[in-house]
Amino acid sequence: MREKQTPVGGKLVDRTLKGREKENAQEGAKELPKIKINKDIEINLEMIASGVLSPHEGFMLQNDYQSVLDNGRLAEGMPWTIPITLAPVGDENKETINALKAGDTVALVNGGNTAIAILHMEEKYTQDKKERAEKVFGTTETQHPGVENLFTNQGNTLLSGKIDLLERSNWGPFEEIRLEPQDTWRIFYEEKKWKTVVGFQTANPMHRGHEYLQKCSLEIYDGLFINPIVETTRKAYFRNEFRIKAYEAALKTYYPKDRVVMAPLRVTMQYAGPKEAILHGLIRRNFGCTHIILGRDHAGFGNYYSKYAAQELYKEYDEELGIEPIFFREAFYCTRCASIATEKTCPHSERYRITMSGTGIQDILRYGYAPPKEAMRPEVTQIALQGIQPKGVDTNGVAMNPPSDTIKGLFPYYLTHHRLGGYPRNKKLDPEKIDIRDIDNALMDARENATKIYRDVYDEITHYFDLSRNISERQRTDALRDTIERQENLITALEEKVKMAEDNVHDPFMYQDREEAKKELKVTKKILKDLQKPLEPEEFKERIWNPMDFERYRHTLDVIGEVCPTPLIETKRMMADVQDGEELLILTDFPESVETIPMWAVKKGYDVAIDKKGKKWEVLITKKTKKPK
Repeated sequence: MREKQTPVGGKLVDRTLKGREKENAQEGAKELPKIKINKDIEINLEMIASGVLSPHEGFMLQNDYQSVLDNGRLAEGMPWTIPITLAPVGDENKETINALKAGDTVALVNGGNTAIAILHMEEKYTQDKKERAEKVFGTTETQHPGVENLFTNQGNTLLSGKIDLLERSNWGPFEEIRLEPQDTWRIFYEEKKWKTVVGFQTANPMHRGHEYLQKCSLEIYDGLFINPIVETTRKAYFRNEFRIKAYEAALKTYYPKDRVVMAPLRVTMQYAGPKEAILHGLIRRNFGCTHIILGRDHAGFGNYYSKYAAQELYKEYDEELGIEPIFFREAFYCTRCASIATEKTCPHSERYRITMSGTGIQDILRYGYAPPKEAMRPEVTQIALQGIQPKGVDTNGVAMNPPSDTIKGLFPYYLTHHRLGGYPRNKKLDPEKIDIRDIDNALMDARENATKIYRDVYDEITHYFDLSRNISERQRTDALRDTIERQENLITALEEKVKMAEDNVHDPFMYQDREEAKKELKVTKKILKDLQKPLEPEEFKERIWNPMDFERYRHTLDVIGEVCPTPLIETKRMMADVQDGEELLILTDFPESVETIPMWAVKKGYDVAIDKKGKKWEVLITKKTKKPK
């Protein structure tokens, strides 16, 4: 049996001041030195105070910070992979930061100069941003959004120590569905009585691949906690309100209401790939999850991390994380299987697949198209189309990425095959020459043929194997018969042509010699041979046969309420358990039983009484009491 889940560190942190304590702190904050903070810091303060980042009660001390960078653990050994730090920026903060020393208390204020939290400062130290970028993100390139955010929105000096939250911000349109860890623990374990909860992290509207992973998990575990991110460091993304509303639309139509809980999470996505995936697991553990779904390229960006780097890092930590990962391969829609699948469950090649790259979906939305229904539910598409940023294309007609990326992200078959499930191209298309017309062609192909491929297979089999022809497509049989008749007529004409053909002709463009006519005839006969025989209803009669009369299959024997298709054998078995002087009542609608059972019973020395009851017979067999010798 699974042990009861616990937060990271054993208990949920609560650093939110309330009542008189809060009032006193707010009054005292007026006299404290002030540090102006940005939205990212405000988000971190709320996560610390509400227990989302348990066991942290504030911003990391230097020994923890360095240990996280070097070892992926806190100084005392607990797994943790992303530093939790306070690095204020801005000229107005410089003087205050320079004057601060260990033991000072500082008011952290927002743009409106309202004290959001109190920092009880324990240390002040300097960070090496290049070192942090390399060890957290694996790169120092500012094209990476996490690296850009580090170099642009964080200072060099880190302030550490415990915090007290004074003001809990209003999340606007998300406030009514906002849940903190103390809420989810109550809902999961007290109200719903779940024993296992699967967490799902996402920063995009849900596509069918997400749905597949979630529903596979729901088949095994008690509940699903969908926890969409509503902050991001990326410039190109889905607006938060649209992202959440798209999820709500999908949940309303396609999910069981009593098995799913959804709440947004305000955390700034850093796209640190495997390192951030570990953090996401620890966060979901603090929300009460026992499991977390990990698919392809979790928290990744571009090609900075391998597809399954997050899964590999989870294996290194094994059970230490206190939350069990559920690993999935990349999901796609297989038009031959007619279902969502992965390489673990589908044997078919890429020529049958519609894939679900997040980038591909985003860009096809920017090009102004709804993705294939096999990739995204139409209810989700309705909202996602309106929330994508940026919208449309540039002056060259290109979205965020070139059209070839959209093709590779959704329609990988298109570069090598003429159509979904179709024949290969003579030469692979050059990605550099792919343009918007190719997106049009691939999308049209998917819309027309994605559901048709499996249907064609089904239709072909039913046409030849439906024994009843009542609902068969008569036009197919008629068309084939007519085709064969035309081919036979053509052969007759060509046979006559061969007879009349000369061995040599003066104008080969106008006339064919005998050898040419014979070749022509040979091909037409080959085509006739390749044509299948028309299937008429009478020809299926010979397929319908039974080894015995149908009535013998239909009749049964009811022995003490048990139905048995072999009356005499069952009667013998039941009589073996009947004691002397006891009776066995048999009800049967099988005429043969009325003869065979009494004959056998009389030979055994039993008394037999037969009575007709409507369409059935009652056979009463009495086992005689043996007389003492």
